[in-house]
Amino acid sequence: MSSPTNRPGAALARSHTIQLVREKLPHLDVRTIAHRLSYGSFVSLEHKILYFETPKAACTTIKSLLRDLCGAPPMEYPIGAQRESRRDMFIHIRSNVPVPSLLDLDEQTQRHVLTAPDFLRFSIVRNPYTRLVSAWRNKIMLCEPGYEHIYRKLMGDMPSLHSKKILAFEQFLRFIENEPDLRSCNAHWRRQVDLLLYPAIPYTHIGKLEQLPMTMDLIGKHLGAAKPLRAGRSNSTGGGGRDLIDAATAARIYALYAEDFEAFDYDRESWQNISDSRDDPAVVPETRFIDEIIERNLIISYLYEQYAEGESRYRDCYRLSLARVRNRLSRVWDAVRRPSKVTAR
Repeated sequence: MSSPTNRPGAALARSHTIQLVREKLPHLDVRTIAHRLSYGSFVSLEHKILYFETPKAACTTIKSLLRDLCGAPPMEYPIGAQRESRRDMFIHIRSNVPVPSLLDLDEQTQRHVLTAPDFLRFSIVRNPYTRLVSAWRNKIMLCEPGYEHIYRKLMGDMPSLHSKKILAFEQFLRFIENEPDLRSCNAHWRRQVDLLLYPAIPYTHIGKLEQLPMTMDLIGKHLGAAKPLRAGRSNSTGGGGRDLIDAATAARIYALYAEDFEAFDYDRESWQNISDSRDDPAVVPETRFIDEIIERNLIISYLYEQYAEGESRYRDCYRLSLARVRNRLSRVWDAVRRPSKVTAR
């Protein structure tokens, strides 16, 4: 399936969904909307579902459910497409959830998906306070692949070999405050109203991570499931943050994400009710710790294997290549041109 974003700009602009979004959100250009629709929307025509992902808000859980519904083949782990430290996180490579996006559909089908009363059009959002803390813990504090440049930018260098210094949440918040535009920045801390193209997309349900079982029940009823759906393991590194957020910090976060608080009905003072870190300790359970280490070791091993395979292929190609012949001829030519040494008598 070719990417819809490869279409000429004029063809993209005529898309029903893009026109719908531009009417409500005129500040977004066609390519930005197209990229978001292509990556972030998932349509199961068979099950009459439209899902819009929100990073750090159960998107791994819902994508896993969509894979099960469509009978997806085993996940692929393409090197270079996305940097991940766990195998299950490769689910975020779009091809690993093989259902079409809105832009993969013809115009008539797009209209049907966006208006049919029997379609479940949903997404899941999260309290902006805990979502930002989770992004820091999962991506920044642990220096996840692809995010190490933020550590270097804020700390002046990469973590030392020993006695590593943790980049504090306060430092990360200052980084967020200096982002040029929270409407188009990294998806893990982009405003949720922009990720969901809200209110242009006519959702029938916007669930909350804090009430995830309610949304899972709704999906189960829509699918006619015989048993209640259960949320799988999340990749979140914790939903706490009360020890990180005080009144002054909360005010700064609210100023950045006021639209999210208002659009999705989150209380500005909800930071006071966030579970304390003692309920969600930084010292993780041993089973989780072991699981994380094993996953990272397996990814490291896989990368070494890919490197060795690539090196072997290079050697095989080099043996048969013109470059090898050229290098040999070059050495011969150098030897011919080199003046011979005259032996003294």
